[in-house]
Order: sequence, then C-alpha cells, then structure tokens
Amino acid sequence: MTGFVRRFLLILAMVCFAAGAAQAQDPPSANATSAQIIADLDTKGADYEAAKASVAQTLPSEDRAALRERVLAIQGSAEQAVTALTPMLDAMDKRIADLGEASETEAPDIKAQREALKKERTDLDSAIKRARLLATNARDSVETINRMLAEEFNRSTFERVSSPLTGRFWNSIALSMRFDILRATSFGRDTLEGVTEGFSGSGALVFAASLGVSLVLLYPVRRRLRAVGRRFAIAQAPGTRARRSGLALWFILVGTLTASLSFLLFGQGLRWAGVLTEEADALLTSFIGAASFGAFIVSLGGGLLLVDQPSWRLLPLTNDAAARLRPYPSLAAILVTIGITVVAFNRIVGASPSSTVAANLAIAVAYMILIGSVLLTLRRLRRAQVENTTPTALRSVVTLTTLVCWLALIVSVLAALQGYVNLSLFIGRQTVWITVVCASAYLLLVVVDDLCTTIFSPEAWTGRAAYEALGLKPSTVGQLGVALSALLRIGVVLLALAMIFAPFGPGTDAIFSQLGDPLMITVGGFTLEPGAVLRALIALALGIAAMRLVRRWLNETYLPTTELDAGARNSVSMIVSYAGIILAGFWGLTSLGIGLERIALVVSALSVGIGFGLQAITQNFVSGLILLAERPVKLGDSVRIGTDEGDVRRISVRSTEIQLPDRSTLIVPNSEFITKPIRNMTLADPVGRVQIAFSVHPSADPLAIRKAVMEIFDEHPAVLEDPKPNVFIDSIADGKVNFNCFAFVASPRQAYSTRSAILFSVLERFQADDVKLAPTVT
Repeated sequence: MTGFVRRFLLILAMVCFAAGAAQAQDPPSANATSAQIIADLDTKGADYEAAKASVAQTLPSEDRAALRERVLAIQGSAEQAVTALTPMLDAMDKRIADLGEASETEAPDIKAQREALKKERTDLDSAIKRARLLATNARDSVETINRMLAEEFNRSTFERVSSPLTGRFWNSIALSMRFDILRATSFGRDTLEGVTEGFSGSGALVFAASLGVSLVLLYPVRRRLRAVGRRFAIAQAPGTRARRSGLALWFILVGTLTASLSFLLFGQGLRWAGVLTEEADALLTSFIGAASFGAFIVSLGGGLLLVDQPSWRLLPLTNDAAARLRPYPSLAAILVTIGITVVAFNRIVGASPSSTVAANLAIAVAYMILIGSVLLTLRRLRRAQVENTTPTALRSVVTLTTLVCWLALIVSVLAALQGYVNLSLFIGRQTVWITVVCASAYLLLVVVDDLCTTIFSPEAWTGRAAYEALGLKPSTVGQLGVALSALLRIGVVLLALAMIFAPFGPGTDAIFSQLGDPLMITVGGFTLEPGAVLRALIALALGIAAMRLVRRWLNETYLPTTELDAGARNSVSMIVSYAGIILAGFWGLTSLGIGLERIALVVSALSVGIGFGLQAITQNFVSGLILLAERPVKLGDSVRIGTDEGDVRRISVRSTEIQLPDRSTLIVPNSEFITKPIRNMTLADPVGRVQIAFSVHPSADPLAIRKAVMEIFDEHPAVLEDPKPNVFIDSIADGKVNFNCFAFVASPRQAYSTRSAILFSVLERFQADDVKLAPTVT
C-alpha cells in the first residue's frame, strides 16, 4: 500500500474524530523492580545493535521508515528506563546515608548491608548511564535515518530524465515496450489461470455472495442510511447549527464507510474463493485502498457542496457554483484510484524505468488537466460574481490560494517538459492531497464549533444541566463552550498541518539544509543558511497569522460572551496582540538558528541605547501597559486633557487616540495619562448634571415658576427620577430673584444636549405664562 493510501487512512481517522495515537512502548510500571528494568534495557540494547546494523543497508523507503519507528521505540524505552531508575538511585543514596559513615567497630550485619547497598547502587548507576548512552545513540541513528529519507526523497522527486519533447524519451519507451508487454501478459495469464481454477468449484458461489453483499452495501444500504440521517436532521434534531454540520458529517461517514466496506468485502470474496496469486493480491490491496480514498473524496465533495440541499450547505457557495464544482470530486477520485493502481501495477510486474516514467507522465498530465479545469471553473465563477467586489478576509484567502494553485500548475508543466516527471507528479498529487486535507479540516472546524457551542449553550438542556449542577453562571457555561471549541479547533489545525507535511517525510529539515548548502553565508561566526531563512520567514508569518486569528477570535467570538465592557475587551485584545507579536518574533529568531542566549546579549547591548536615546518611547510603552492593566482610562471614556475634551477611541502601547467634538483625532502619548492630572468624566459611570440659572422680577410668582420648571424636567425623557431634579432660589439681590435649577441625566455626554432642550422649553413656557426674565446687571 502506497504512502498516499496510508495518509488516506489518517485523514479518515481525522474526519471520524477518532484519530489514534501513535504507537509507543508502555512505560515501566510503578512496581517494576530494578532487575526487570535492567533486563529490559539489555534487550533493548541488543535490539538497537541489530537495528543499527540495518541503518547502513540499502532499504526501500517503507522499510527505512519502519526502521526509524523501531529505533524511536528503543529511544523511548531508554528514556523511560532513566526516568524509572533515577528515583531508585536517589532512594539508594538515602539508605546508604542513613547507615552513617563506615567505622571499624560497626556490626558485621551493618557492614554486609552497606556492601550490598553499594553494589546495588553501582549497578543502578551503571544502568542509568547505559540507558542515557542508548537514548543518545538511538537519537543519532534517528537523525541519520531522517537524512537518508530526505536524500532518497530528493533523489526520487528531483530525478531528471529525457524531456518528453525529445525523441530520446520516446525511443527508450519503444525499446522497452516489448519486454513490458511480456511482463504484463505474464501477470495477466497467471491471474486468469488463478481465477479459472478458483471459480471451478465452490469459489464462484463464495465470490458471488460477497459481491452481492458488497453491492447491497454500496447502493441500497448507503442510500437508506443517507435518507435516515436526512429525516432525523429535519424532524428530530434540535434546530441549531449543529444539525446542519452533523448532517454533512453523516453523509461523508456513510458514503466513505459503506464504500470502503464494500470494496473490502469484494476483495475478501476473491481471497476466500482462492483465485488470487500473490502479485494479484498485492495489486488488489492497493486498488482497495485507492478506491476507498476515492470514495472519501466523493463523499467529502458531496457533503460540502450539497447541490440538492442548498439551505444546508456549509460552504458559502451559490447554487450555480456548487453545481459547476460537483463533477470534480468524482473526477479526482477516479484519477487518484487509477494513478495509485497503475503505480502499484508497474511496481508489481517490474516494469522498466522507461515505462514507469511514461506512466507517471500520463498521470501527471491528468492531474494538470484536472487542476487546470478546476481553476478555470473558479475563474468563470468569480467573473460571474464581479459585481460583488467588497474585499473580505475570505475573498483574500481564496484569491491567494488560487494564485498558489496557478503557480503550482505552471511549475508542474515546466517540470514535466524539462524531464522532472516525478516532481510534476508529486506537485499534482500534493495539490489534490492538500485540497482534501483542507476540506476535511474545514468540515471538522465547523462541526467542532457547532457541537461545542450547542452543547454548552445556556439555552440547551445540556448547558442548563451544566450550570445547575456545577453552580456556574449561564454566561460562564457559554464561555466554556467557546474556549473548548477553540482548543479543539487548534488541534484540528495542527493535525491538518502535520498531514500536509507528511509526504515530505521526517527529514524535512535535511531537505532544506541540502537545498541551501551552496548559498550559506557566515557573518560574525553565525552561519546564515537559505533554508534557515526560509524556515524563519515561514515561522514569523505563521506566528503573526496565528496572532491575528486569535485576536479576531477574541474580539468576535469569545469576548462578546463575557461580561467585560468594551474597554476591558480592548485591553485583553491589545495585550494578546503584542504578546503574540513578541512570541512570533522569538519563534522566527530561533528558527533562524539564533538561540535565546544570543537574543539576551543583543537585548543587554541595546539596553544602554534604550536608557538614553529611546527613553521617551520606553516611557510611553510602559505607560501603555499600565493603562491597559489598571485601566484608569478605558475605551469609550469621556476625558478632558488640558483644554481638550473628547472620547477615547483607541489605546495602544505607545499612544491613545481621542476623538474631539469636531470629529478630529487627538493623539496623546500614554505618559501624559500617567504623569499628569486627567479628568475622566465617565470612569465610575457617573451621571451627568444639568444646571440652569436665571433671574426674574420680584413680582413674579416663585411657586408657579418652580412648578413650571419641575414640569419641564418631568416631561423630558432624558432627565432621571433618581437623583431627583430640584429648583432652588439662589438669592434675592439687585431687585431680582435668582433661581438655580438642577437635573440629572444618565451620562455626562447627554448633559449639554439635554440642557439646551430644557432651555428651549423654559423660554417657551415663560413666554406663554408671561414671565419676564430680569436683565443681567453688568
């Protein structure tokens, strides 16, 4: 079975959400004796010597990968032995120390016990040293195997033959065609004889029965299960997002598992009938694996596109787009199945290198045609939707992905024309493989998010049971669902990345280093390799992208479920952003090969410059951190700084942006908020006060005036009942009565507009009641 099919089994496990853990040796039990551990260590040592002898031998890639896993298991056992024996050695030292110093007058039994303990300690110490040496040697052997796998990957992938545009390429195929036809004819004759002999007796009935059951699984059972899932989702499943994603997952699982079981039963029927030769059985095994992977591709495409049920579709596609893309999963499945089977057939019959290259070229060309057709279809769809030109993050990702696919297609075509047939085939396969992995990861991301947010929703019975049983607030249960969804989705993304890079094998670092050997540059004792620079750039880009995704998730998904206000959300988002940028920078530097000790030296050297030349920037940076942590000024506050007054719109670690009443923006260094007095009019959610002062003639009725103003206060919707508004006579002087009136509104921002509206009402009321305002004496 090829690596392509093995990766299918991994992705099938991922979609089933039951990916198995990698096999590992069981750690020594807690009650295992030192003698048992040492005996097992001796066995592992002998096993390592046998494996070490096989490292230098010429082995196929599959056998070398299995050898790597064997040596890794030995390394793990040695490390576990060190972990188990070290506490025993410490306990032995303590027992020896408890006996005290040796003396000539001590009892013989104490002396004998001391000698026995020392001997046992020597054995333990020797075993620990041997285990550490074995772990180190095994680690070195694993690195050697990784380099060999990388070299073999380079050799097979970048192998160059004659260009298909030259006659030499086709002449070599014509010369070897006769012998390849003889090998294929011999294989077909042996297979036909086996079928004839196997079907001569009861084998035909056995095969017919297995074929009938496999066809029942492939058609009636699959359709019945799909219909059952559809009816359940429509009639019985709760009306949440989870039923839509759950239905798509059900379609994919049913389509993949029924088809895979059908193919397996078909192959097993041939084996039970005894009609297969050893070579035919190997070819059938490859075909079953390839066909099962193809069934998964078809089911995945159908579950995501859902042409017949557009309202349940997970992908943001129009009906026309889904209908146009519908044939491509089936075409990709057919191509993958034929490609894997042809490669396996050439290997089994021992086809000549020329015929193998020709077959690889034909498969590579088929991949080019498939990829090009998909890209042209997507281009037509985008042109049909040209009126919707609003830039979005999804549109940007789709555009970038399309450009990368076009670039891969161009490179594949050029590689094939230059004679790099294996490289062209590898690019085509990887394009399909990455598409399948990304589509599966997208499905899992949606399923995980829908499932977690539905189960932990305060409105769902599971969410109510959770906060009633644990004594949590409903909002806390919702936050748990969002956080759990994020953790599981991170796991899905990491698994998808691991599967995307799986075809490159464990020696990816060695591939980068070999490609960069001719271009290495040494500066000040530090070697700068192009491979390391590429890794650093990738690490930095991934780190910044991850930081932005986390910040977006916080702002749009998690923080809205909390009880934090807008200012606290902004503080959390900004702190996470700058922490993510710092971590991404460190990740990039370490990927470049610069250790933390070098970074510490650079930081210490820059500290002097920071202390003198960058003092103001450092002060603002520290002040920004204080503002984000203590929040004396938060997002949305109305503040007065000097003679300027406005609303806080953004707080960064260097400065704060304040929007003034004339819609302009005042950028204030953060140190101003720490070192100078600032009036924050909304810090503790204070109410706004409206003050109205006026004077009337002494002949006016003060009680009527008070009643009129109080009625105006009561009629205005912005005036609060608590604190209660009131009207006071401030003084009687200079032949007039001075009134001072107070009312309160919900926010200081409402005070100015409310005061203006009340003044309009007061003037209108006084004119209607013929109340004369006294002139101001100057």
